[in-house]
Amino acid sequence: MSPAAVSSSVPRGFQLAVRGLQLALASAEVRRAYARLAVVLVVLAVLLTAALGGLLWWMVPVDGDMSWTTWLGRWALRIGGGLLALVAAPMLAYFTVSIGFPILADGVFMAGLRATDPALAARLERPAELGFVKATLGSIRRALYFLGVTLALFALTLVPFVGPVLGPPLQLWYAARTFTWELLDPYFERVGSDYSHQRTVVRAHRATLAGFGLPWVAVMALPFVGPLLFGLAQAAVATVVADELEARAAR
Repeated sequence: MSPAAVSSSVPRGFQLAVRGLQLALASAEVRRAYARLAVVLVVLAVLLTAALGGLLWWMVPVDGDMSWTTWLGRWALRIGGGLLALVAAPMLAYFTVSIGFPILADGVFMAGLRATDPALAARLERPAELGFVKATLGSIRRALYFLGVTLALFALTLVPFVGPVLGPPLQLWYAARTFTWELLDPYFERVGSDYSHQRTVVRAHRATLAGFGLPWVAVMALPFVGPLLFGLAQAAVATVVADELEARAAR
């Protein structure tokens, strides 16, 4: 799997997301595998959204004694920060499940890969080469890095007027790329790709990964409904593996 000298584009990523969804919906095996994952993710995403939103409203109080400009600015901060929380919470929930229950995501991914490319799925139908400890440490590093960037963008959102405009779109882009990277974790584990190499691959394909993740992250931000679709996204990412990473590596 060579990450060098590849073309990467947002439209291509979006096309792979659409094709992956079509294949996932057509597979009875995928539907069975992702149901277990969806239940856990919904509970975690709702709890995290409530916690982040509650923290924001506590940090940005609104009362009747302030001027209209201050009142308007604080409501803008609440709304902008709330949108950021809606985007970040499902990602954090997925990180938690990936670290604590990796077998759930792996089962859905392999079901999606069998629907996308049976020959590739058969080749990867083997114990993970990366090892549990390295894989877990990699997931933790991704989660911490994502959380750090999210907090930085959260701080940006608190900047009056400019922050609420810039913060959510930047968070959406970063969450989309990181989300796809996390979805690829079962693949990276099976081929023995450590965190350092994964970062190289992700940078080489960053636009495609972001293009794949953008529609999914937008859907995931929908309260209650979004996290239910995580399993479909995990299955759909098999198209990125088969048509992007493995296809490019074979050239």
